[in-house]
Amino acid sequence: MKDFLIGMWVFAFVATSQAQRVKNTPSNGVYLTLPDYLHQHLTHGFVHKTKGYHLRTPRLDRVKLITPDSTYLYELTQIFGYREDGIDWGYRSGQLVEIVGHQCLESGSHEGLWLYRRPEWAESSPFYTYFFSKNTTDELQWVSRSKIKEAFRKDTAFLSLLNKVRWRRILDASANTGQPLLLDVYATAHRLHFSLRE
Repeated sequence: MKDFLIGMWVFAFVATSQAQRVKNTPSNGVYLTLPDYLHQHLTHGFVHKTKGYHLRTPRLDRVKLITPDSTYLYELTQIFGYREDGIDWGYRSGQLVEIVGHQCLESGSHEGLWLYRRPEWAESSPFYTYFFSKNTTDELQWVSRSKIKEAFRKDTAFLSLLNKVRWRRILDASANTGQPLLLDVYATAHRLHFSLRE
């Protein structure tokens, strides 16, 4: 019984500590560069609804960040992206898209598979259009079997594994990482560490 009580106390302590850490993680801010995004380093990061802080989503091509002592304007074409309410956004190929996730071939690199999405027709739509690119500077392409096969035609390990997965499930969230299955297949094909989605 004593061991059980000690085990429950340890579990409660760890769960409370984890909840406090997640609660204090900045859910808003700006990624100035690709390395900032890869290391999750937010400029002027703040927890949602912190008094004196406010992030205004893009009006035309700018993000406005207000802190208690200053106001900052960032051109979307001059920064990598921003985080609003825990969701990462970027300006790619002339449009604002959510950065769903990525798998890079090497640590610190931007080469690999990047996945994006945007709401269809209206911001409140429950449906999304998905895009991908091989790095952060390539033009976005719609996610389709033929476009992925064309873009990764020399990547036989990835395409071989991808052919074993039902295509209509490729954007469903993986039970392992919470990311779309497409990113998990890419990571598995290249023996990469899975990136866990927060």
